[in-house]
Amino acid sequence: MIIQIVAFLLVLGSIVYFLRKNPRETLALILTIVFLLPYAYYLAGSQVYGIVAHTNTDCWGNFDQNIPTQFAPLRNEVPLNSTENSENISSEIMTGLSEYWWSNYSNATIDVPEEDLELSAWYLQQNVSAPWVIFVHGIRGCKSSGSMLLPSGMLSDAGFNVIVFDLRDHGESSIEDDRVSAGQKEWRDVVAVFDWLIETQGADQDRIGLYGTSMGSGTAAITFSLDTRFKSVWLDSGYSDMGKIIQEELEFQGLPTWLAGAGIFAGKIETGEDLVAHSPLDAAKNIGDRHMYISHGNQDKRVQVHHGQEMCNEALEYGNPGHVECWFEDSVLSYDVGKGFENDEHATLMLSHTNEYEQRLVDFFNTSLT
Repeated sequence: MIIQIVAFLLVLGSIVYFLRKNPRETLALILTIVFLLPYAYYLAGSQVYGIVAHTNTDCWGNFDQNIPTQFAPLRNEVPLNSTENSENISSEIMTGLSEYWWSNYSNATIDVPEEDLELSAWYLQQNVSAPWVIFVHGIRGCKSSGSMLLPSGMLSDAGFNVIVFDLRDHGESSIEDDRVSAGQKEWRDVVAVFDWLIETQGADQDRIGLYGTSMGSGTAAITFSLDTRFKSVWLDSGYSDMGKIIQEELEFQGLPTWLAGAGIFAGKIETGEDLVAHSPLDAAKNIGDRHMYISHGNQDKRVQVHHGQEMCNEALEYGNPGHVECWFEDSVLSYDVGKGFENDEHATLMLSHTNEYEQRLVDFFNTSLT
């Protein structure tokens, strides 16, 4: 702060000096700078917006290797169960992944009402009277990500009907603008899947749960806040505040955090999207008597644990304490897929605490949907 004040005073002193020496030229220069500032602000924001909001339809190699009948978690496009050089990863989950594979599944194409968009989905209906759970993937992820197929496999083993799908601008779904809005418009995709289950699969709207991880957790939270038909939601490693997560994403990518506002401004100009229009935290404030589960690893660097803690605190304040559960646990994966040991702390509880994760997941949806 002191450095910024000194710099400001130096610039101000220089302007006063030149204004006295060459008043006309200096005044013209000042007016030019003032005129160009908004454009420069937009250009800087446009660069930030392009970095933060870009998608990856290839899904980091998941489409090449994972389908519901045979999948594994990937790191650097390498299946974790194909390397022996890993630590803090349950050996049971790595050798017993096949128990979570879906024995049968169907493909579906789901229209988003009033938008020229189609969503690509995989689903498993085991029992027409059983509850459904919709799974929402993270930024640049897809339905074939291990973070989608593993927890959905846990629930399918417990007799639930499950569906995973690609959000717009991801995977095999329609490409709208190759940009992510962090749930601001993707929540409409989740509602489209919800309505499709009711209309085509005979699902009971009171027995459809929602699961999201990372950006998918934020999207699920926004959906939960805007559509009260959802009775329960599991939020894994999600963000609670859009303004904070944009700043933290810039910091994570080594960019100046003060450009966050410029990025939001550029998003409004380029796509008409307001990245802070809907807050995931509203899910807690609008919870009512519905059910919410928040899980988050303590060491998470991509989405810091304070987001989960804020969501938990708000849900406990506004909701029925008996319907809100929070789980914060140390979770760091160390693995070597041929490039030396690397660490991963984001959305890893399902791999570092697999058995406990499965039990908590099944118990929560059994309680909230049956």
